[in-house]
Amino acid sequence: MGRALIAEAFGTFLLTFAGLGALVLARLGLLPEVAAAALTPGLVVLTMIYALGDVSGAHINPVVTLAFALRGAFPWRLVLLYWGAQFAAAVVAGLLILSFAHIPQPTERLPAAGATLLDAACTAVLLVVILGAAHQNAKLKPAAGLAVGAAVTLDHFLTSSVSGVAMNPAKVFGPALVSGRLADAWPHLLGPVAGSLAALLLTWAIRGPLNREEQEAASGNHGQG
Repeated sequence: MGRALIAEAFGTFLLTFAGLGALVLARLGLLPEVAAAALTPGLVVLTMIYALGDVSGAHINPVVTLAFALRGAFPWRLVLLYWGAQFAAAVVAGLLILSFAHIPQPTERLPAAGATLLDAACTAVLLVVILGAAHQNAKLKPAAGLAVGAAVTLDHFLTSSVSGVAMNPAKVFGPALVSGRLADAWPHLLGPVAGSLAALLLTWAIRGPLNREEQEAASGNHGQG
């Protein structure tokens, strides 16, 4: 379990740090905006699934952990441990960026309600892909990282010009906390939670109940113990 928590912390740290770092480079004109907003998180998620999936399930996102737990694929007694590792790692990533650069504020051209709904919709799409890939883990495991990374990239590519869609509360919480903008971040904290619930309903409607493959995908090698 200790290895799984280290894996979750490392993956979430890298996702948050790379995403913020790419936005800093984009604001300096050193990286295309679309690469910073869409390609960077997609590539990080893709690589972390292959690097860490067998250790922790490579959730690196609190709503992924929540969805797997609500689905019955992941034990509830481990949820708070995973969340602690994920949120703490995102705070550390935010502090590290803040030590040498201003934390960039995401683009937000929508009212709060619209930003919440958009983040919920994108999160639902992402989690339907994640849960669907997990349901077919034996067959799709070699390509799971590609499918999930592509979903992350597509969601960001379609939305980054109008909203700071995150699909990941930890990735929002850490930078917002250390930069003093936590009160403004609620649409991107609430939206992913709502989207995860919608994804669970969609997954049940499309695939039915939990299967053994989802449990294996959700937990990596540390299993249910």
